[in-house]
Amino acid sequence: MTNYPSTAFIRKTMLLLCVFISAGTAAIAQTYTKADSAHIYQLLQRADEEAVTGSLDTAMRYAQQALRLSRQHKMLRGEGFAKLKEADILVQQSSTAKVNSYIEEATRIATQLKDSFMLALATYQQGQSMMYQDQHPQAEKLYLKALSLYFEKHLSSYTGLVYNDMGYMFGIQGELEQQAKWLLKSMRVYEQLDDLPGLATATSNMASVYHSLGNKEEAMRYTKQAITMREKIGDIAGLATSYGNLSLFYRAASIDSSIKYQEIATKYATKTGIKAKMIDGYDNMSVLMNMQKRKAEALEYIKKSIAICRELGDNLGLAHKTRWAALLCGDLKDTTAAMAYLQESYEHSQQLNNKTLWRDYYGSKAAYHKNQGDYRNAYDEIRKYYLYKDSLINEATQTNIAELQTQYETEKKDRSIADLNAQQKIKQLELEKQKAIIAGNEQEAQRKQNEIDLLVQSRQLQELKLKQQQEALEKQMLLNQAKEQKLQLAENEKRAQAQLRNAWIIGTILLLALVAVIFNRYQLKRKLQQQKELEKMRNDIARDLHDDIGSTLTSINILSRVSQNNLKRDVNKTSAILENITEQSEQIQQAMSDIVWAIKPDNDKLGNMVVRMREYVSHTLESKNIDVVFDVDKEILHQTLPMEQRRDFFLVFKEAVNNAAKYAQATSVTIRLVSVNNNLQLMISDNGKGFDTTLITSSNGLKSMHERARSMGATLQIQSAIQQGTSVKLQFEPTEL
Repeated sequence: MTNYPSTAFIRKTMLLLCVFISAGTAAIAQTYTKADSAHIYQLLQRADEEAVTGSLDTAMRYAQQALRLSRQHKMLRGEGFAKLKEADILVQQSSTAKVNSYIEEATRIATQLKDSFMLALATYQQGQSMMYQDQHPQAEKLYLKALSLYFEKHLSSYTGLVYNDMGYMFGIQGELEQQAKWLLKSMRVYEQLDDLPGLATATSNMASVYHSLGNKEEAMRYTKQAITMREKIGDIAGLATSYGNLSLFYRAASIDSSIKYQEIATKYATKTGIKAKMIDGYDNMSVLMNMQKRKAEALEYIKKSIAICRELGDNLGLAHKTRWAALLCGDLKDTTAAMAYLQESYEHSQQLNNKTLWRDYYGSKAAYHKNQGDYRNAYDEIRKYYLYKDSLINEATQTNIAELQTQYETEKKDRSIADLNAQQKIKQLELEKQKAIIAGNEQEAQRKQNEIDLLVQSRQLQELKLKQQQEALEKQMLLNQAKEQKLQLAENEKRAQAQLRNAWIIGTILLLALVAVIFNRYQLKRKLQQQKELEKMRNDIARDLHDDIGSTLTSINILSRVSQNNLKRDVNKTSAILENITEQSEQIQQAMSDIVWAIKPDNDKLGNMVVRMREYVSHTLESKNIDVVFDVDKEILHQTLPMEQRRDFFLVFKEAVNNAAKYAQATSVTIRLVSVNNNLQLMISDNGKGFDTTLITSSNGLKSMHERARSMGATLQIQSAIQQGTSVKLQFEPTEL
């Protein structure tokens, strides 16, 4: 969110050119011409332009070329500024190994040339380097020194830039009051110089102060002021930063507004061609898309960011961004791409060999495996994550102790020297006091006594300070021991968890084996049950074939023989017998059709049952001009019946309808099939002649209906009276398939 000081390269270059030209007459042995110096300045300007777009490798090549030409033509001032430019680029590349050596060479040249501007600039850049390495006390001293050497005496945009950096540094440390103080000083300088670009930068940074304070209204007000200034001067890069800040401010309140402003920021970043800003824009859009669960779009944005990092050769950025891409691919179930990105992140982390990268890599890999449900690999990766995390914590602790130890020992030596000096001074003052007393000068004697008391108090304060430092050192060492014990406990806990995990795995395997045995027994029992059911089904089919079809075929056989014997003697009787044979043959055909229909699995649904019932009603009742009312509850049509219930249910229905058609002499039949309290209820009533249920307790048809009702677990009620019709009600609970 903060506007980093390194974004002012073009402005710095213009200042440098002015200094170069004004200092061209220095009394130093030189062999270069004006054309040579112009060429060198042009190369340094090109280095600045490339650095602004994020092409740091190209910028470094221009700076190195300027350095070679400066040395070739013995242009000492050009060599000094080229060294500073190289140091500046190295800081941006987060490669601080050679920065100090370059700045020291530039400092040596500035001292030789007696160039206070170059010396102040070198001091300032060294402060920047310290700041980026989180060595803030050293950075503060160097910034203040740069101001005293030149920038505070000669007010310029560089003065505002140093003030801005001071504010930025205090912001890193969370000291918001100091951050605001220095940023306001920067704004006053820029206002005095009418430097609108610098003022916009400082104003934008003030917005970050209010954002940190939780004052979103002021943060937005300052940001919009910065946007207005940047639009006025056409600062596209600055607009990308400001709209990115607005997106951040809106992220918690309105994700839609946040996306809108980030899209504007990304548009400006793309327009500038500054690759670093384009990367920031794509990264932020990826995060916002992920927050809205738009994983595919989030992945596309981070892919764009990865492409630029590859173009720039930014291995550090690639190590971070490929990890994020891997997690997004995992969420999208693209395991192949996820593993490829994780492998790439691993390779970059291995190349850089940075413990922080290794920690983050294993943390991301653990998250990936966890999201995939692979808890075993997730456990292995999270264990590595904590190993690196603990290692980093331990290193930081050891460094803190070493610094405290050094500070303590140094101040202890300094105190010993000061103590000796103070003792000598006290002795000297005691002598002078005695002389004053002898001379009768009480005022002088009192003054000497006051000085003695002051020295004693100063020694006591030094001893107290040293004691406090010793206590702080002992406290830090105790904390370190506590952390080491905590780490040891954590390691023991990890081992215990591993043992518990192994026990859990063994227990799970045993449990699975037990479940497998129980399941096999269940399957065997189920198979035996199915065999019994199959055997019962075969017996039922055999019974039906024997009872219905067998008896009918026997009757047909007898009637055929009788008709054959009477064929010549009694034609009318023979015709009646043949008609009976035809009727019984149709009955056999219908019975066979019913058996085949009942055992087909496709007819499980009641909808198919109702269709067959309607067909039978049409064939049996409607063909005899009997009015039929057929009422079916539509909600039951999707219910299913097993084969046994289906067969018995249909045969009970068929017998009841057949009785109404043959014996009732009815003119109207009503059939209702409904659901009552999860039970199926079939009701068949007619307006026929009825019968006396007390005289006729059963017939073959009625007996068969009762047997089939019992077989299917149903209740069957038959109500009838002479000349009052007949009503049959069958009710049962369908058995689950």
